[in-house]
Formats: sequence, structure tokens, C-alpha cells
Amino acid sequence: MNKEALALVIAGACLHAVWNLCAKKAAGGLPFIWLFGVVSIVVSLPFGFFAWHAHSQQLTGQAWLAIVVSALIHVAYSLVLQKGYRESDFSVVYPLARGTGPLFAVLGAIVFLGESPSVLGCLGIAAILVGIFIVSGVGKIAAVERKKVTAGIFWGCLTGAFIAAYTVVDGWAVKSLGLAPVLYYVLGLALRTLVLAPQALRQPQALRQQWQKNSRHIIAVGVLSPLAFSLALQAMVIAPLSYVAPVRELSMLLGVVLGGWILREAISMFRVVGAVFMIAGVVLLAVAK
Repeated sequence: MNKEALALVIAGACLHAVWNLCAKKAAGGLPFIWLFGVVSIVVSLPFGFFAWHAHSQQLTGQAWLAIVVSALIHVAYSLVLQKGYRESDFSVVYPLARGTGPLFAVLGAIVFLGESPSVLGCLGIAAILVGIFIVSGVGKIAAVERKKVTAGIFWGCLTGAFIAAYTVVDGWAVKSLGLAPVLYYVLGLALRTLVLAPQALRQPQALRQQWQKNSRHIIAVGVLSPLAFSLALQAMVIAPLSYVAPVRELSMLLGVVLGGWILREAISMFRVVGAVFMIAGVVLLAVAK
């Protein structure tokens, strides 16, 4: 992975960790998701219009198929993730979602996009995935109520499958089809916000309450989420998806730091070891050919 792609992915991971911290504090469900989607559209529209003017000729039938499929997968991902948070603990669902996502994405990139990571690349991917699972504390689930943990594992892994699915579709769109990342993202964002609009608008009181209670978080997520995703899409243009997808999960490492610093969560030795594995994985991917 070249230095430019690595810098893009790491910057995106930093922004991803920050906006997820805001989303965790808000925990507002579908009204929150729809409202920050609207903010994201407002922020992205100027760039979208410019990208449309410059790259509209790229919008072939296959391009529209990728946009529609990605948008629908993103909607399903958001709803499944919210369901997981209602059924189980954040500390079970989120790490499993982020940990299994790149695993499924790498398999998808190899099977569907024909990518073949080098030996160092495979070692880097493996190290990052091992680090993610160690940081997540999955090994401690026996201490939690079995029914809740089982639900968390199910919904977390299902969320990870959706993450992998949209990652592979996005990689196909920007790499194989050559779609401009900004145009692709803005059109997909608009479509999925429209899909969620009927259900969100049937809850006007909930929308008002969310805005009054969490407007700062809504704006933060609405701005940082598209920026983080755009950086990741741009990285996919210049680097293999099977390298980009796992490095994006460095947001887990940043999440550990932010959790200890801001949320006052305990940072155990397991998390330190997991962080070391992830750092080693990034180094291996950085030198992989």
C-alpha cells in the first residue's frame, strides 16, 4: 500500500472514530440516523453538483446499479446495527461488527474482484483482524448473560456482513467502474436518505426531540461521516480493497483511546496487546506490494 493511500485511510479512520463516539453518546435510533443523513446531504451537495457536472458521463447502467445496491445495503446496515444496540451491549455488537466487516470484505475482494494479497499483505490483514478481536474483548463474553451475548454476536456479525457487502460494492464502483468517489457517495447518500424519509417523517415529535437533545452530535456526525467515507473511497481508487478494508478498522484502536480518555472506560492489557497487533498489521500493509 503506498503512502498516499495509507494516509487517506488513517485520516478516515480518525474521523470515523470521532463520529462514532458522537453517535454513541446520542444513541438516537432511526430519527438520529435520518437527521444526520440530511446534514450530510446539505454538506455534500455543493461537491455533488460539481462532481455531477464533471463526471455525469460515468453514470452508466452499471454505475446506477452500484449506487442503488450500495444505498440499500447501507440502509439495511444502519437498521441492523440499531437493532443490535437495542438487543445487546455496545461492547459486544460494535467490535464484532467492525471486526467481522473487514474479514468478510477481504474474502469478497479476493472472490469477486480477483485481488491477491501478497504474503506480507496477508500477514498484515491477519494481524489487524486478530488485534480487533482482542481489543473487542470477545474472549470475555462468558461473563455476560448468555442470551444477550448470543443476540449481540448474531447482530454484530450480521452488521459486519453488511459492512463487507457495501465495501465490496463500493470497491467495484470506484475501481472497476471508475466512478468518481464524490459523485458516487453523494448519489448513494441521497438515495438512502430518501428511502428512510417515509418512516422518519412519520415521527415528527421524535425528530424534534432528537434535534433539541442531540443537535451537536447530529451536525458532527453529518459532517464527519461523509468526509471519512470519501477518504476511504479515494483510497480504494489507488490501493487494493483487501488492504484498505482492514486498515480502516484502525478506528477500533482510536476508539479504545477515546473510550479511556473521554468515556473513562478501563484500558486492559488485552486492549494494549490488541493495539500492538493492529499497529504491526498496518506496518506490514504499508510495506506490502
